[in-house]
Amino acid sequence: MSNPTEFLLLQRQPSRWLGALSLLVTLLACLALYRSNLPLTSAMLGMLGLVAFFCWLWPRQISLRHAHSVTGLRFDSQGWHVLRRDGSETNASLLGDTFVSALLTVVRLRESGRWWSLSVVLPADAASEDALRRLRLRLRFSRQRWAAAE
Repeated sequence: MSNPTEFLLLQRQPSRWLGALSLLVTLLACLALYRSNLPLTSAMLGMLGLVAFFCWLWPRQISLRHAHSVTGLRFDSQGWHVLRRDGSETNASLLGDTFVSALLTVVRLRESGRWWSLSVVLPADAASEDALRRLRLRLRFSRQRWAAAE
């Protein structure tokens, strides 16, 4: 992995695992609000907020149907690139708080010209096994990962 010109392309696909987990957590949170001692109107407003957030999250992170959904990541000699569903591509820098494990990888990037960071959640079924393995190796052993956390 010491070759800085090594090319990596990860094509992201919708994740059933992430969709089921998000739906389960949203339903459990709504149930907790319903069973709480909050007034019914406050609980209903909380549930409405949870459902609205779930509806906002679903096309962007789970089904990848939104135009600005991240559908791929690319690493080459020029650095990291974020590929979106609408065909756009932006340069990005890797942040030091990226999480890597066998079941879940969360790639944290900051796109050029943006103030906020971008999180790409990649469960084990979100891409091909070989591409995820190569990404995890790149993230674990990259010297640039630690240089980015200034």
